[in-house]
Amino acid sequence: MRNYNEFYSTRDIYLAATLISLGFPLESVDYQIEGNRGKPVGYFNFDHSDMLKSAYQQYWNGQLAVEPRAFVTNFRGLMAQTNCMYKNPNSNFETLDKK
Repeated sequence: MRNYNEFYSTRDIYLAATLISLGFPLESVDYQIEGNRGKPVGYFNFDHSDMLKSAYQQYWNGQLAVEPRAFVTNFRGLMAQTNCMYKNPNSNFETLDKK
C-alpha cells in the first residue's frame, strides 16, 4: 500500500480535470461527506512530482492552456464519477436527510 505523502490530493474538480487533460494520470478518488446537503465530495489523487507541482503553480498563475474538448470531457467524467457515488444504492453514503 502506498503512503498518502506520495499523492497530491485536491477537491478542486476544475484543477483535477486540467491535470488529467495535461496527461497526469488520476491515481484514485476518495470520497468524504461534507456540507449541509450531506453529498459526497471527491478528493482526486495524483502522483506527487515536480512536474505536477509546476503544473499546479501554472494553473493558479493562469499560465496553462489545455485543449477545450479534452477538458470538458474530463470534467464531465469526474462529475459523473462523483455523482454516481452519491446516487449508487450500494455505496455507503447517505444524505443527512435520510439519517
